[in-house]
Amino acid sequence: MMKKNDDQMNLLKEHNQKEYRIAMQKERRKDAFQEVYQLVRNVVLAGIIIGVGIYFAAMWYFQELPIKEIDEFDQAQVAEIITEITRPLAYHEVGFRMYSQYALLINLSTGRILFEHQADVQAYPASLTKMMTVLIGIEQGTLTDRVTVQADFDELFRAGLIQSGFRYGEVRTLSEILHGIMLPSGAESTWALAYHIAGSYEAFVALMNEKAMEIGMYDTHFVTATGLHDENHYTTAHDMAILLQYALENPVFKEIFTARTYELETPNSQGSTLYSTLFRAAPRTTFEGGEIIGGRTGFTTPAGRCLASLATDGTDEFILITFGAPDPDFTNQNAHILDALTIYEYFLAVRHHVHH
Repeated sequence: MMKKNDDQMNLLKEHNQKEYRIAMQKERRKDAFQEVYQLVRNVVLAGIIIGVGIYFAAMWYFQELPIKEIDEFDQAQVAEIITEITRPLAYHEVGFRMYSQYALLINLSTGRILFEHQADVQAYPASLTKMMTVLIGIEQGTLTDRVTVQADFDELFRAGLIQSGFRYGEVRTLSEILHGIMLPSGAESTWALAYHIAGSYEAFVALMNEKAMEIGMYDTHFVTATGLHDENHYTTAHDMAILLQYALENPVFKEIFTARTYELETPNSQGSTLYSTLFRAAPRTTFEGGEIIGGRTGFTTPAGRCLASLATDGTDEFILITFGAPDPDFTNQNAHILDALTIYEYFLAVRHHVHH
């Protein structure tokens, strides 16, 4: 009986010791948790105090600085960075060769000049002149006007000017005449328009010069409506870009400028279809990054091969003016078009990949 009681007492003692050990472990865990909590709390509080101290110290420090000078310095730096990023590239900075002596490339959507080479140097425009000729016809006439073809055909033949197939005395709509000027570069169409709008060739040229001054072409002077060479008939790539940018805002001009062909109401001496000199001569109009969608070519020996063109990358539109691609023996008649394809591809594809 006594042994049984001893066994029970031993079991109870062991149980109490186990409970004690468990209680002590819990207490130690609680103490450890409290220590960690206090440590973290102290670290956080210290960080907050240090941060607040740094903030107020910085506020005091910058209040003591000459703020005006800092602002001026920052603004100067920002202006310098913006200028460097947005300035147009010059010929010596690009990785291509071109034939043209003058060039200007503009993003129409942003107005930013991307590339220029002698863009403000006086040059001869040749038949790029006809962009102004067509613009005057659109603004001062009506497309359904009936226009009688009047021109000194002997003079046109002697000058070697291109004709669009209309005969002296025949009557055409103004739309046909305008397309005859822009697409095949018809000189007799130009004379017909001049007489129809202004009553004389000279009066029409005066309207062209008035329009040039109105839209800001201050380095341009027209003597002819065809672009036939004259020492006093000159412009710059920059001025021609002003003209094209202005003219393309007119939907009628843009339709004519981008037309590849035009069907006459009745056939003339060369058929029933007028063809664009650009699209007929171009070996291709697509390039990596976009496509040429319109243009006006020009050539005289002093002017060289010239081109005013419109291209798109699918999002933005771009205009390019080039003058002076040499062709003394008529062996490189596409030099101006090859330049356009090269320049467009460089800026719309190559540099786009580099910067994106």
